Amino acid sequence: MIATLPLDVMRFELGRSLTIGRIAMWFLLVAFPVALIATLRSVAPIDPIEPWGITLYFLVPEVVCLLGLLLWATPAISTELEGQTWIYLAMRRSGRSMVLLGKYLTAVAWTLSAAITAITLCVLIIGPAAGFQMWWVMCVLAVLSCFAHAALYVLIGVLFYKRTMVSAVFYTLAIEYGVSFVPALINKFTINYRLRGLLAQWMGWEEARSRAENVFGAEPAETHLLVLFALTITLLGVASFKVTRTEYPTQQED
Repeated sequence: MIATLPLDVMRFELGRSLTIGRIAMWFLLVAFPVALIATLRSVAPIDPIEPWGITLYFLVPEVVCLLGLLLWATPAISTELEGQTWIYLAMRRSGRSMVLLGKYLTAVAWTLSAAITAITLCVLIIGPAAGFQMWWVMCVLAVLSCFAHAALYVLIGVLFYKRTMVSAVFYTLAIEYGVSFVPALINKFTINYRLRGLLAQWMGWEEARSRAENVFGAEPAETHLLVLFALTITLLGVASFKVTRTEYPTQQED
């Protein structure tokens, strides 16, 4: 019974989140990259295809996935605290960690569906020059981005439940879009660095490589995948550990 609870929470959260506001946000996430690609398609040549692929990667696996997870994964704990429902979850055996995992899967499902839809529409707009390989690689990168970044944002939500969105936005701008572009060893610990490495490896696009790879050398795809898997498991493990041992306030402060 306990093992199925995350999926039960996921089904409940998916049903509860079918509101006009969230559906509208889903369509906005899809429309954002599609509109930009369609605009570029009308004024820029298709050949060479590499700049189009790098643009699509930046728009979807990075921007769309991060924006979606920022909205759906980060407030996993704060929404329950604000709704005064946390005390009921905390009283159930393994309730805290099961709810956290369920909300994590819900955020991944919402964001990934928008990302894959956007990738598919963008590839269709670009045309046959994009090819199946680019569509497949972008979809895989979107999957990896969603699972890894969702674990990160859930952990941020657990640690900084009072200033959740501010903390998540600061991390995203300072680390994922700041440090990950700096040619230093520290950026190898960022998720976007690993995703760009996989894009360069799988598509053979040297322009996709970060400056750090050019300075310290490129790593094989297996290394990037192993690090992403380890980061995701570690972040989820730390989040689950913290959420089961942190005493959150159950009453609104005056």
